Amino acid sequence: MLVTASAVACGGASSTAATTPTPAASPSPSPSPTGLQFVLGGIHTSASGKIMVTTAPTSTTIELNITGLASNSSHISHVHSGSCQQPGGILFALNQVVADGTGAADARTTIQAKYPPASGHWYVVVHAGPDMQGSNATYLMCGNLF
Repeated sequence: MLVTASAVACGGASSTAATTPTPAASPSPSPSPTGLQFVLGGIHTSASGKIMVTTAPTSTTIELNITGLASNSSHISHVHSGSCQQPGGILFALNQVVADGTGAADARTTIQAKYPPASGHWYVVVHAGPDMQGSNATYLMCGNLF
């Protein structure tokens, strides 16, 4: 039920239009030793990060490496359809992003879906807080996976 409520709050047109200013477009993916690497840019923060995508025949691992978060903070994150510039609904919940005392976080999630998707695009969102309640639902960071 939480994912359904999150999808409405996170992917709804009126909600995202008010809370998701357009970040700079992510550059094309760059090769990394573990797969593809994308930029995770801050929207309402100076935090920055990388998204590493590693594919397998029937699954995809998404790892978020972030610095500059508030120390000991917790953030809900998802994979959405669409792009940071044209938001869509939630496709996959990712593991909670939990910053350490220095504001660094590393969260890894394996989803049972093949990347790249057969049609459309995906993007990753890190929200301002540990749940989708009130201002916690605001996009803190966004990164296109294309």
